Amino acid sequence: MEHQSLVKKACDYIFSHQEQVKRGNYPDFHLAAPYGWINDPNGFCYALGKYHIFYQHYPYDAKWGPMHWGHATSADLIHWDHQKVALAPSEPYDKDGCFSGSAIEFDDKLYLIYTGHVWLKEPGNDDAIREVQCLAVSEDGINFKKLGVIIEPPSNIMHFRDPKVFREEDHFALVLGARIPKDDGFDEAQVLKYTSTDLKTWHLQGPILKAPAHEAFMYECPDTFPLDGKQVIALSPMGLKPYGIERNNPSINSYAISDNKDLFDAKDLTEIDSGHDFYASQTMQSPDGRRIMLAWLTMWKLPFASYDDAWCGMLTLPRELSLKDGKLIQKPISEVTSLFKKERNFGRIDLENATFSLKKEFKPCKINFSVNLQEATAETLGLSVDEALTLYFDRQHQELTLLRREKGSFSPRSIKVNLNKPLEVEIFLDKSSIEVFVNGGEHTFTSTYYSGKRDDLYLFAHNGQASFDEVKVTNLKKVLKKKRLTLD
Repeated sequence: MEHQSLVKKACDYIFSHQEQVKRGNYPDFHLAAPYGWINDPNGFCYALGKYHIFYQHYPYDAKWGPMHWGHATSADLIHWDHQKVALAPSEPYDKDGCFSGSAIEFDDKLYLIYTGHVWLKEPGNDDAIREVQCLAVSEDGINFKKLGVIIEPPSNIMHFRDPKVFREEDHFALVLGARIPKDDGFDEAQVLKYTSTDLKTWHLQGPILKAPAHEAFMYECPDTFPLDGKQVIALSPMGLKPYGIERNNPSINSYAISDNKDLFDAKDLTEIDSGHDFYASQTMQSPDGRRIMLAWLTMWKLPFASYDDAWCGMLTLPRELSLKDGKLIQKPISEVTSLFKKERNFGRIDLENATFSLKKEFKPCKINFSVNLQEATAETLGLSVDEALTLYFDRQHQELTLLRREKGSFSPRSIKVNLNKPLEVEIFLDKSSIEVFVNGGEHTFTSTYYSGKRDDLYLFAHNGQASFDEVKVTNLKKVLKKKRLTLD
């Protein structure tokens, strides 16, 4: 009863405060909480006849706090309905937070497996914690009953979290992140695998990925899945240092590919997204067999510009995954077409030391264009969004860069570009976020921005000429504008 009373308390608070959310930067087609804080996506699945997404949620403020599980459901992965809070910290084993986890349907019930978190000293002291894996169940997919602890940590391990559960042959399996203490003082990140036949009794199979010495000290939110005849692991390493134009975020999301579902090589890890804000990705398999991924569209250790707006954090658009030439390909799911409204086709735009204004089209929108880089002579060319973002190709360095400006500072994120083929770009622009898909999803950039203006949008070519082909701007529906939590 204590758990249900705390769930009700959280829902009542959201319901009575959600009108305080400032809508200036609140997303129109990305999922955010009706009130309060969001971080990692959890429990992404199709179960009991609909899609479910849960998320790390603090319902009492737009800042991180004792973690609850928020919840939304959908018929198409685009139009989401907010549901009541699914989990609240209530028991001795999860009293300081119901941390990240996953979900699975079994025997016509929806099960959640999550990390119960307890501070052993003062809150926020990561040197003294206890983390265990816990189980909860629901018959209607909305109201959940906690069933207690199902996996205790191995000896001497405190950081032990983020279980991702899945079916494997005739049993269940899960992977989770663990921080293994080492004698040299630099802890080692590992991904541990467990198996079960009933979701309640689990057996450790061993590590399937270990960090190289003195690299990552923790792998958060691991997720392993089959894709196009290979095995893929996606995870969020902690402790990696920047390396050239890569790994420049405070926290990053990476993947590796293997032929063996129980063995991955950390040397193969590659960033999933090249932007500023993409973390804690989670995947699911849709009823038609597609592997779909989404992530937290925000980033740790950076200023959160919407703190004062009564909301903070959002999730990316869902992306369909595939493999091509040994690389992960990400494309917006086909259901995204349900957002499309009026399309304006500009055709070809030739620029030389000039700009072309798309100001009249500056609403939540999708922007498409391509450029033949071999024919372009411009030193830089691309798209500018207000004073906040510039996506540009730099001929001198042969890089495509997303540059974000904030309060007098600027932050670039770049990828190398092949000049021997056209540069094709698809951009989804929301009120305070951008998702860029390059060359059919071979690369992506995902970032937040908070310009507060949204009155300037233009193509440009500087110090030379460039032709932008197949320029299209498609306005997008504001599907989340009036979404609120209801207490039915």
